Amino acid sequence: MVADLFSSSLTLIRVRALPVRREWEATAAPVPPAAVVSGDWMPHNPCNDTAAARVPTMIALIDELTRNYWILLLCILVLFVLWRIGTWVVGERPLFSWFPRVTAALDVAVIPILCIIAGSLLRIASSAVGLSALEGPILWLTLLAAHVAAGWALARLVEVSLLLRSEENEGARVPKIIIGLIYVALMFIGLALFLWEEGYSFTGVWVSTGVAAAVIGFAMQKTLGDLFAGISLGIEGPFSIGDWLELSDGTVGQVIDMNWRATHLRGWDNATFVIPNGRMASESIKNLHDEHHLYAPWYFVKLPADVDPRFATALLLEAAMRCESVLKFPSPVVRLADGSQLPYSYMLWVHLKNYPAMFRAREELFREVHRSLQDAGIEVAPDVRELRTRRAHITAAEPPTIALALRSLDFSGALTQPELDQLAARSEYRQHDAGHVILSEGAVSDAFYVIAGGLVDSCIRLPDGSRKVVDALGPGKHFGITAMLSTEPSFLEFVAHTDVTLIRIDLDCVRSVVAERPDLAEQLAAVVKERLDAAEAARIASRRPARRLSLRDIRQGVERRMRAPRRVPPGR
Repeated sequence: MVADLFSSSLTLIRVRALPVRREWEATAAPVPPAAVVSGDWMPHNPCNDTAAARVPTMIALIDELTRNYWILLLCILVLFVLWRIGTWVVGERPLFSWFPRVTAALDVAVIPILCIIAGSLLRIASSAVGLSALEGPILWLTLLAAHVAAGWALARLVEVSLLLRSEENEGARVPKIIIGLIYVALMFIGLALFLWEEGYSFTGVWVSTGVAAAVIGFAMQKTLGDLFAGISLGIEGPFSIGDWLELSDGTVGQVIDMNWRATHLRGWDNATFVIPNGRMASESIKNLHDEHHLYAPWYFVKLPADVDPRFATALLLEAAMRCESVLKFPSPVVRLADGSQLPYSYMLWVHLKNYPAMFRAREELFREVHRSLQDAGIEVAPDVRELRTRRAHITAAEPPTIALALRSLDFSGALTQPELDQLAARSEYRQHDAGHVILSEGAVSDAFYVIAGGLVDSCIRLPDGSRKVVDALGPGKHFGITAMLSTEPSFLEFVAHTDVTLIRIDLDCVRSVVAERPDLAEQLAAVVKERLDAAEAARIASRRPARRLSLRDIRQGVERRMRAPRRVPPGR
């Protein structure tokens, strides 16, 4: 049955072509070469009257130029062909490198015109050697080549524009399959326009090629499936050239190319995975993106239940903040993921620059976690099930003592050990949840705080009322000493970014120490001066007026605070 349909299609083509051939044989009379040279005769395409109608216009003009300047035009054509062959062999196109869009736009006009000039030279040469019967077919082929070449040149212009736009915006490269589709579509449009101008019926073309297309489609079912899958992937764009992909079977690789049949991935071992487009379109894909996209993995650490969860999260957060490969903004997040069974599981969520940076950052993170746990005397709990017949070892893990935390202060070098012990004895731990305002803007405090664990944001209020973070304070940092020792309002507001553990040092305790050593007031005034300079920078950023204090004013204010107790406003 298929053979009968194919024979019928061939018969239809012959029947449609027979009148054209007879008309051609009847009208293709030889023309003397003298008539061609004199210009009295113009080549006529007997295949169709529309081609003959176009001859007196553009073709006639080019024929006239070719007859008069055929040597010059032949030299130009040969030089153009040699220039293109030379640039293709060498691989360098100087004019295209400097003016890519202009060169591609000129090709849209130059290449079709050169095709017509080449056809005109061939027709004149055939007439000169006595083969005038070939002038009609040569004209027909010349117009066909000019239309297809115009479509190719226009597709080249579109390709250059897309590539330049991708480079200017630093975006993803356009897959080759999309570029190929653009070429095929525009060249097909050029062919269709030529056939329409020649008066061919598209119905006959489709009928004559339908059987062959059905047979070819059945034989290339798998290949065509990959082709259309590649087209859908190129249009939808679930991934781009340069992205890292993880397939459902665990294959991980970077997209280096995508053509009409398959997508090429390069793995970490520098091997290339060739994945058919049909498979890529049918299975789930995890896109890890390229080097310009943040990567945010999370890791789990199991610790004994004897460790206080607040202390454990503070240790893990401190370890993550020490890693150079881990981004500080967005800041790391530590949460107790599972406390319903032993051992407790803690989730450590970090942000990295990109996916390839994950391997170095993961090693650095685990190394810092091990260091923090080892310094605190904590062992990672093994996830095993066993029956013990002896008393289990109880891990004694406590937060650092207050005296040890006070040694990290910037003015602790001026204090003696008894004075540090005196401050530690009268200090206490305070714990706040994330988001709690520890010290509000403009408040005068009766204590200052040392961060034992967690993060505290130092913020300013902008004129529109919004809050802007100017610094993130970690373990060992202190705040509130300016609000405690100065009567001037502070423009800084301190908010708990995570769950924090603080050491509160009361003003009366500081006053008792300074009373025994008056020279400490000078050193405290220097610390307050440094903090007020930072507050001044915050004030400038917030665009709010305030009086700038000198070191003498600050020293007098500290002495007043040390001499008299704080006055509590009425009603508070």
